[in-house]
Amino acid sequence: MVAINWTSLLKKQGIYLLALCLLGLVFLLTLKPPVMVQSLASALSDSYFDWNKRKPSNKLVFLEIENTSIQAFGRWPWSRDLIAQGLKGLEAADVIGLDMLFSEPTDLEQDQELAKVLESLSVIGGVFLNGPQAKELDEVAYSQILHSSLMQIDNPQLIDTERAELPIPILREALPFLAALNIAPDADQKFRHYPLAFWLQDAVLPNLGVQMWRLGRYEDLQLVEQLAVLGKQKLPIDKKSQARLNFYPEDAWQRVTFAELMQPTWDPQLLADRWVLVGVSEAGVTDLRATPIGQLAGPLVHLTFLANLLDNSFLTDITGWALLASLLVILLFLSLIWQLSLPWLRLLLSLILGLAVYGVGVSGYLFFNLWLEVFYPLLFLLAAVLVGELWLFIVNRIETAYLRTAFSSYIAPALVDTLVAQGAELQLGGKRQQLSVLFSDLRGFTPTTELLTTEDLVSHLNRYFGLMIDQVHCYNGTLDKLIGDAVMALFNAPLKDEDHAYHACLAAAGMMQALDAFNLPYSVDDPHYLRMGIGINTGEAVVGNIGAANRFNYTAIGDAVNTAARLESVTKEVNLEWQVAKQAGEVKPCETVDILIGEKTFAAVKDRLPCYPVTGLELKGKSQAQNAWILDWRKMIELGLLL
Repeated sequence: MVAINWTSLLKKQGIYLLALCLLGLVFLLTLKPPVMVQSLASALSDSYFDWNKRKPSNKLVFLEIENTSIQAFGRWPWSRDLIAQGLKGLEAADVIGLDMLFSEPTDLEQDQELAKVLESLSVIGGVFLNGPQAKELDEVAYSQILHSSLMQIDNPQLIDTERAELPIPILREALPFLAALNIAPDADQKFRHYPLAFWLQDAVLPNLGVQMWRLGRYEDLQLVEQLAVLGKQKLPIDKKSQARLNFYPEDAWQRVTFAELMQPTWDPQLLADRWVLVGVSEAGVTDLRATPIGQLAGPLVHLTFLANLLDNSFLTDITGWALLASLLVILLFLSLIWQLSLPWLRLLLSLILGLAVYGVGVSGYLFFNLWLEVFYPLLFLLAAVLVGELWLFIVNRIETAYLRTAFSSYIAPALVDTLVAQGAELQLGGKRQQLSVLFSDLRGFTPTTELLTTEDLVSHLNRYFGLMIDQVHCYNGTLDKLIGDAVMALFNAPLKDEDHAYHACLAAAGMMQALDAFNLPYSVDDPHYLRMGIGINTGEAVVGNIGAANRFNYTAIGDAVNTAARLESVTKEVNLEWQVAKQAGEVKPCETVDILIGEKTFAAVKDRLPCYPVTGLELKGKSQAQNAWILDWRKMIELGLLL
């Protein structure tokens, strides 16, 4: 066999190189994903929230202006004296946040009444950045913004703006603090992140949720480049100092309607020590925010941030080296799956692995507040499985062709199919194992080569070898090699055969029967008439690819092989002694001695085949006389043991 089996190397190394390339590409994709990819990744991970049954802290209350309130008091915006009357019912609240903007003056008396109420409350007013009526700040407005801004900052990375829409001056003066109302959407226009603060000119104005925390807990927010610390909590933030929100079911919030607040029976103590956020939730009046859990009123996004602060449930993104490690773990599992030979089993386990990856993402979210954009691991898994299966298919086709080419010339076609099907079990390379070795050789063939023309000799031998090889194949044997006019065959290699000694004996008898049929057209004196001896031995030998790196043969070596060859070589001598004894009148159990088998072969077939002992044989390379047994192939034919 003049070839090197590169397919094993390709299968083992090539698939891992491809997988590593895919891993690198997916990892690079995570660093700067296109908008469409980022949207797909976010949409898939958003399904995590379907598993979240947590409830926000009962310290938070949403005072909403919703449908029943609109029906009770008319179309929004309402008169400011009505709003002032309602806000009086919040006097027991600890902190009040207004997610509404009073940027236009109305009736002076109504504005003054609202300002008077605001002065009596612990309330935070809203500022809208870059709104349609936003303008640059005058000196007074800037001073008020500076009063509300963060002081503990050091080069934070924030969204920057120069213009803002503020409450009218009379209301600004009544408000203890101002805060931004803006929320920035992701690439797919869904709101998943909460900006902690904004640059407004050279002041850092915190968002409404941060400002309510500062007022309620008297803890300040420190922003130092990519680090955010609020009180004792270190907040996980992105490059723009935005925190990923951990949403709650929409129906989990404590709500009070403005209509309830205006009832004569309303008790302000119901909101004692609560943090209340006042905002509009009526569709058509306020802009609803598209979030991972559906459309939410903007005030609930601010409350979500506060709830995350209260239960310390901010989400930490798994990125960078941690994400790369997760991809490598998937590759590790794939490498184990790729060891399997059945495609359907590999695909099934890959599917299970994909479900497990998603399960890990959900578990990390639910139990550890970790956010794995599961799209990227699943993308790598899908790409690796598709490319890996295609690679394995191509390599297996090459390997199948290789196996057929390598073995079809000396293994029966049916066995080649079995060998190809069991390719994963085939072990090429040196391996010590039990097997039976058959050697056959033509007796007295040298004179024949001198009497026949070259063309006739080649044609005659080809016909002979064809019949002999057919018999070897017929009994699950493997043609090892043709040596001149000799045949070497192996049984139990490369495919397992539990009854290899018996099959080797049947093959030998079949070869003798085929030779008889081959010789029928010729007389004994005809140079075309062939005579053959066969030796069979069973024992341990080294089987596999033996030779140089660029030229080797699949063969067997060892004492068991040498003994089989020696047994064949003495068949002629034993047969001569056998014939002399017969002529001297001794009764022999068979006509001729054509097949000799070794001791272990005899032990395996003695109860099934007719064998007669021959003792004291001097075999070349053996220091002691050996025993052998004559296999009576004619008796085997009479018993109908051959196919």
